[in-house]
Amino acid sequence: MFNLTRWKINRIEKKIKSMKLNRINNQPNDELLKREILNYFELAGIYKKLIGNIKYPYAEVMLIECYRAAADLDDSSAHFQLGQTFLEEAKYRQNLQNEGIFSSQGNLTRAQQLFEAALVHLLAAEKLGHIGAKRLRGLCFINGWGVVEDKNAGFELVVASIEQEGSWDKIPQIFAAIGLNKPEFFTAIMQRRKDNP
Repeated sequence: MFNLTRWKINRIEKKIKSMKLNRINNQPNDELLKREILNYFELAGIYKKLIGNIKYPYAEVMLIECYRAAADLDDSSAHFQLGQTFLEEAKYRQNLQNEGIFSSQGNLTRAQQLFEAALVHLLAAEKLGHIGAKRLRGLCFINGWGVVEDKNAGFELVVASIEQEGSWDKIPQIFAAIGLNKPEFFTAIMQRRKDNP
Protein backbone atom coordinates (compact mmCIF):
# COMPACT_ATOMS: atom_id res chain seq x y z
CA MET A 1 0.00 0.00 0.00
CA PHE A 2 1.29 3.45 -0.96
CA ASN A 3 2.20 5.72 1.96
CA LEU A 4 2.46 9.39 0.92
CA THR A 5 4.26 10.46 4.10
CA ARG A 6 6.90 7.72 3.76
CA TRP A 7 7.34 8.69 0.09
CA LYS A 8 7.89 12.39 1.03
CA ILE A 9 10.39 11.44 3.73
CA ASN A 10 12.31 9.16 1.35
CA ARG A 11 12.32 11.82 -1.39
CA ILE A 12 13.72 14.51 0.94
CA GLU A 13 16.26 12.12 2.48
CA LYS A 14 17.45 11.19 -1.01
CA LYS A 15 17.95 14.89 -1.85
CA ILE A 16 19.78 15.50 1.42
CA LYS A 17 22.04 12.49 0.88
CA SER A 18 22.97 13.75 -2.58
CA MET A 19 23.64 17.28 -1.29
CA LYS A 20 25.68 15.99 1.62
CA LEU A 21 27.86 13.83 -0.65
CA ASN A 22 28.34 16.79 -2.95
CA ARG A 23 29.28 19.00 0.02
CA ILE A 24 31.82 16.45 1.28
CA ASN A 25 33.46 15.98 -2.13
CA ASN A 26 33.26 19.58 -3.40
CA GLN A 27 33.34 23.09 -2.02
CA PRO A 28 29.64 24.01 -1.83
CA ASN A 29 28.40 27.53 -2.46
CA ASP A 30 26.05 29.36 -0.12
CA GLU A 31 23.01 28.63 -2.29
CA LEU A 32 23.54 24.86 -2.04
CA LEU A 33 24.00 25.08 1.73
CA LYS A 34 20.78 27.06 2.05
CA ARG A 35 18.90 24.47 0.01
CA GLU A 36 20.30 21.64 2.13
CA ILE A 37 19.24 23.49 5.31
CA LEU A 38 15.75 24.07 3.86
CA ASN A 39 15.46 20.35 3.16
CA TYR A 40 16.37 19.57 6.78
CA PHE A 41 13.67 22.00 7.95
CA GLU A 42 11.13 20.52 5.53
CA LEU A 43 11.89 17.06 6.88
CA ALA A 44 11.68 18.39 10.45
CA GLY A 45 8.24 19.81 9.67
CA ILE A 46 7.04 16.39 8.54
CA TYR A 47 8.44 14.66 11.63
CA LYS A 48 6.92 17.33 13.90
CA LYS A 49 3.46 16.41 12.59
CA LEU A 50 4.21 12.71 13.12
CA ILE A 51 5.06 12.94 16.84
CA GLY A 52 2.71 10.54 18.59
CA ASN A 53 1.97 8.55 15.43
CA ILE A 54 2.23 4.80 16.05
CA LYS A 55 3.83 4.16 12.65
CA TYR A 56 6.64 6.64 13.41
CA PRO A 57 7.61 5.98 17.06
CA TYR A 58 10.90 7.87 16.75
CA ALA A 59 9.56 11.01 15.08
CA GLU A 60 10.74 13.21 17.96
CA VAL A 61 14.27 11.78 17.74
CA MET A 62 14.29 12.41 13.98
CA LEU A 63 13.03 15.97 14.50
CA ILE A 64 15.98 16.68 16.78
CA GLU A 65 18.40 15.04 14.34
CA CYS A 66 17.08 17.19 11.47
CA TYR A 67 17.72 20.32 13.53
CA ARG A 68 21.13 19.00 14.60
CA ALA A 69 22.15 18.40 10.96
CA ALA A 70 21.04 21.93 10.01
CA ALA A 71 22.86 23.33 13.05
CA ASP A 72 26.04 21.59 11.89
CA LEU A 73 25.78 23.82 8.80
CA ASP A 74 25.74 26.92 11.08
CA ASP A 75 22.03 27.67 10.85
CA SER A 76 20.97 29.96 13.70
CA SER A 77 17.31 28.86 13.64
CA ALA A 78 18.31 25.20 13.98
CA HIS A 79 20.58 26.01 16.94
CA PHE A 80 17.70 27.97 18.50
CA GLN A 81 15.22 25.12 17.97
CA LEU A 82 17.63 22.65 19.56
CA GLY A 83 18.33 24.98 22.47
CA GLN A 84 14.63 25.55 23.05
CA THR A 85 13.79 21.82 22.82
CA PHE A 86 16.58 20.78 25.20
CA LEU A 87 15.71 23.60 27.61
CA GLU A 88 12.04 22.57 27.80
CA GLU A 89 12.94 18.95 28.59
CA ALA A 90 15.57 20.05 31.12
CA LYS A 91 13.05 22.30 32.90
CA TYR A 92 10.54 19.44 33.00
CA ARG A 93 13.14 17.07 34.45
CA GLN A 94 14.21 19.70 36.98
CA ASN A 95 10.58 20.06 38.01
CA LEU A 96 10.33 16.27 38.47
CA GLN A 97 13.46 16.41 40.60
CA ASN A 98 12.07 19.25 42.73
CA GLU A 99 8.72 17.51 43.31
CA GLY A 100 10.55 14.52 44.78
CA ILE A 101 8.27 11.70 43.63
CA PHE A 102 10.34 10.83 40.55
CA SER A 103 13.64 12.29 41.67
CA SER A 104 16.69 10.19 40.95
CA GLN A 105 20.36 10.64 40.24
CA GLY A 106 19.78 9.61 36.62
CA ASN A 107 17.08 12.25 36.17
CA LEU A 108 19.26 14.94 37.73
CA THR A 109 22.22 14.00 35.53
CA ARG A 110 20.05 14.05 32.40
CA ALA A 111 18.59 17.46 33.36
CA GLN A 112 22.09 18.90 33.79
CA GLN A 113 23.20 17.48 30.42
CA LEU A 114 20.14 18.96 28.73
CA PHE A 115 20.71 22.38 30.35
CA GLU A 116 24.33 22.34 29.15
CA ALA A 117 23.33 21.32 25.61
CA ALA A 118 20.58 23.96 25.53
CA LEU A 119 22.95 26.72 26.60
CA VAL A 120 25.59 25.65 24.05
CA HIS A 121 23.04 25.78 21.21
CA LEU A 122 21.51 29.06 22.39
CA LEU A 123 24.97 30.66 22.55
CA ALA A 124 25.80 29.35 19.06
CA ALA A 125 22.51 30.77 17.71
CA GLU A 126 23.20 34.07 19.47
CA LYS A 127 26.67 34.29 17.88
CA LEU A 128 24.99 33.76 14.50
CA GLY A 129 22.71 36.74 15.21
CA HIS A 130 19.52 35.05 16.45
CA ILE A 131 17.60 37.55 18.61
CA GLY A 132 15.28 34.98 20.21
CA ALA A 133 18.27 32.94 21.37
CA LYS A 134 19.78 35.95 23.13
CA ARG A 135 16.43 36.63 24.81
CA LEU A 136 15.98 32.99 25.87
CA ARG A 137 19.53 32.84 27.22
CA GLY A 138 18.71 35.96 29.23
CA LEU A 139 15.70 34.13 30.66
CA CYS A 140 17.99 31.27 31.65
CA PHE A 141 20.07 33.68 33.74
CA ILE A 142 17.00 35.41 35.22
CA ASN A 143 15.36 32.12 36.23
CA GLY A 144 18.52 30.13 37.01
CA TRP A 145 17.86 27.48 34.35
CA GLY A 146 21.11 25.52 34.07
CA VAL A 147 23.20 28.46 35.30
CA VAL A 148 23.65 30.35 38.54
CA GLU A 149 20.81 32.86 38.80
CA ASP A 150 22.04 36.31 37.75
CA LYS A 151 19.19 38.74 37.09
CA ASN A 152 21.54 41.53 35.98
CA ALA A 153 23.23 39.41 33.30
CA GLY A 154 19.81 38.15 32.20
CA PHE A 155 18.41 41.66 31.92
CA GLU A 156 21.46 42.75 29.93
CA LEU A 157 20.82 39.98 27.41
CA VAL A 158 17.10 40.77 27.17
CA VAL A 159 17.82 44.50 26.71
CA ALA A 160 20.51 43.72 24.12
CA SER A 161 18.04 41.55 22.20
CA ILE A 162 15.43 44.34 22.25
CA GLU A 163 18.04 46.85 21.04
CA GLN A 164 19.27 44.46 18.35
CA GLU A 165 15.70 43.97 17.14
CA GLY A 166 14.90 47.69 17.52
CA SER A 167 11.59 46.91 19.18
CA TRP A 168 11.41 49.22 22.20
CA ASP A 169 7.81 50.02 21.25
CA LYS A 170 6.85 46.33 21.64
CA ILE A 171 8.25 45.82 25.16
CA PRO A 172 4.88 44.92 26.81
CA GLN A 173 4.20 42.25 24.15
CA ILE A 174 7.75 40.89 24.37
CA PHE A 175 7.56 40.72 28.17
CA ALA A 176 4.19 38.97 28.06
CA ALA A 177 5.54 36.45 25.51
CA ILE A 178 8.60 35.56 27.60
CA GLY A 179 6.78 35.61 30.94
CA LEU A 180 8.39 38.72 32.45
CA ASN A 181 5.20 40.78 32.66
CA LYS A 182 5.72 41.71 36.30
CA PRO A 183 6.00 45.45 37.07
CA GLU A 184 9.48 45.17 38.64
CA PHE A 185 10.92 43.68 35.42
CA PHE A 186 9.36 46.37 33.28
CA THR A 187 10.67 49.10 35.61
CA ALA A 188 14.18 47.59 35.56
CA ILE A 189 14.22 47.42 31.75
CA MET A 190 13.02 51.01 31.39
CA GLN A 191 15.68 52.12 33.90
CA ARG A 192 18.38 50.36 31.86
CA ARG A 193 17.10 52.08 28.72
CA LYS A 194 17.40 55.47 30.42
CA ASP A 195 20.92 54.64 31.67
CA ASN A 196 22.02 53.54 28.16
CA PRO A 197 20.37 55.95 25.70
